[in-house]
Amino acid sequence: MGIFGRLPYNRRMARDQQLILNRYRPVGEAKAGGFGTVRVAWDTRIQRRVAIKCIELDEMDAARAALPGANAVRQQPREPLPWEDDPLFGEDDVADGAGENGATSVFDLIGDEPLVHSLAHVPGLDEARTAAMLSDASIVAVYDFEVQDSTAYLIMEYVEGMTLTDLLHRHADRLTLDVAAAVFASVSHALEVAHANQVLHLDIKPDNVLINHQGQVKVTDFGLATLADASGYGAAGGGTIGYMPLEQMRQENLDVRCDEWALASLTYEMLAGENPFLAPDLERAEAVIEDAELVLPSLCWDGLDPAIDDVIFFALDPDREERYATVADFAEELEPFLGDPKRGVRELSVIVGHADDEEEEAEAEKEPPTPRVPLRERITPLQRTVAAHAVGALGSGAVAFVAFTNLPQTSGFANPLFWGLFALVTLAGALKPHLGALLAYFALSATLVAGNAPAAGIVLLAAAATWWYFTGRLSNADANATLVPPLAGAFGCNQLTPLVAGFCLPPARAFGALAFSLLVSLMLAACGSHSLLGWDALANWQFSAGLDMQADLGSLLMQPALWCIVISWIAATGALSAFRLRPTRAFAVLGTLVAGALLLAGIALAAWVASGQATWMPSLNNLVFTIVPIVVMLLMCVLVPEPYYYDEDYEGYAEEA
Repeated sequence: MGIFGRLPYNRRMARDQQLILNRYRPVGEAKAGGFGTVRVAWDTRIQRRVAIKCIELDEMDAARAALPGANAVRQQPREPLPWEDDPLFGEDDVADGAGENGATSVFDLIGDEPLVHSLAHVPGLDEARTAAMLSDASIVAVYDFEVQDSTAYLIMEYVEGMTLTDLLHRHADRLTLDVAAAVFASVSHALEVAHANQVLHLDIKPDNVLINHQGQVKVTDFGLATLADASGYGAAGGGTIGYMPLEQMRQENLDVRCDEWALASLTYEMLAGENPFLAPDLERAEAVIEDAELVLPSLCWDGLDPAIDDVIFFALDPDREERYATVADFAEELEPFLGDPKRGVRELSVIVGHADDEEEEAEAEKEPPTPRVPLRERITPLQRTVAAHAVGALGSGAVAFVAFTNLPQTSGFANPLFWGLFALVTLAGALKPHLGALLAYFALSATLVAGNAPAAGIVLLAAAATWWYFTGRLSNADANATLVPPLAGAFGCNQLTPLVAGFCLPPARAFGALAFSLLVSLMLAACGSHSLLGWDALANWQFSAGLDMQADLGSLLMQPALWCIVISWIAATGALSAFRLRPTRAFAVLGTLVAGALLLAGIALAAWVASGQATWMPSLNNLVFTIVPIVVMLLMCVLVPEPYYYDEDYEGYAEEA
């Protein structure tokens, strides 16, 4: 159940999954409210649900929003604002007032000229600016405000739960003094925070009080909120009958006692079970307030101290001069008569959870499920980072294991030096993949130098240092791309190497990673498998006594079939990396298919050369272990990359990759 009840299933949204503002994926509609519709969406970048108030603009507002620099236009008001002659008003104070055209003016905190925003009168913009000033657990956060085409979007915190209206109408039998205490404490605290920032809410009512699954109460909808001037007064352009004091109905200057009256009305409704101030129009609403005959709240609860009646009626006085000076004073007087707020929070959590269960059972057979967020958008940046470090640890550890197993000074599982160095390199790979890769390849170089392949070891050492200095240390992707040969190649899937390099890196860095990976693959192949497609770790992780790696390496380099594979790797990496410069999912898939076709062509050409031009058909083993990496990369196109790499308007791939 969402903040306004269960989210309705939207077939169109489930089918189209069109992003709002190229970032937010709609998953349902919460309600149609003031100024627009509130939609629930998934933030594909931050990986969280948000509530988005969609506000349709008229042609003039849309045109203004499209103008460059429209958000900050200075102009002098034609008439003096009503508080400018007030001796208490200072040039650094912020105030709202009406100019000749009725637009709200906000004073610049630095200068003394009023700053009028060309969109200041657009519904939702004032709400965004006002709520952005307030940061508190009892206030629904506003994250952003953007205008696109003829629609303004207010991005807010999503609260999963129910409104106070739902609680009072559907679960009134579960309302206790502890629950009332929890609601009152949170709403009064939210108002105190707002008032401390010179903000008047002006629309406190049950619809604007939200309760989440943890029983936490939050105040939302600052659409009518205004900034108080230096003398503590502001103006309002609306409100809700039943929760508006007389001064708000009469459009008088307002202060914090306006919100106090609304809070008292809301509290009275919780305790008495009804709102006696509701009326069909303003005229009759004024009469109801002035001549109201109220039931004593203390009579509605067993054991409730009658002294609470005076406190509530004091805050509900039609004359604001007779009310408490602040909401804090009102709260201080009322809270001792209510229950335990902490216990009330726990009870609210149970009520919200119980309501969810009831509604799910009632609607399970009526509606299809709410469309799920795609898996690729539920894989968070943190999870991707953890995966990258895990690959760094595994790859570095695999190379270190082979190196230290075959180095005479560290060989033997009973040798503590083996386990110490192995753990050190693996830990380095987990913390910094590029550092782990460098240490692992240095260790392998030392093993070759100490064995019967010193020239190969020196070449690998120089290549590792050069690669690391120029590209390897730039990112986790650069490091992990060169750890594919020892990992994937261990099981015959080394065709993954050119695909990973081309997919994860821009062209120059992709070719750098591929060049070093080719060298590593050749040296591992010389350990016994004699194939670039894999080095068969289970059979060759321990070098045989008669192994002549340098001779085998020279023999490999003389095989034309091997160069067919090398050429296909270079072509596949270049093609995929070039396609990835266009950051869309379609180009990622197309690039992978083209690169895969080049790899298949490479093994076919190698088979033709190796067979003396007798057949183009590669062995079943080579065919399978080429297709598998292609399928893996196609899955990565859908699941692994950050979603905004695929947005048409996103141009940061080359810089961020």
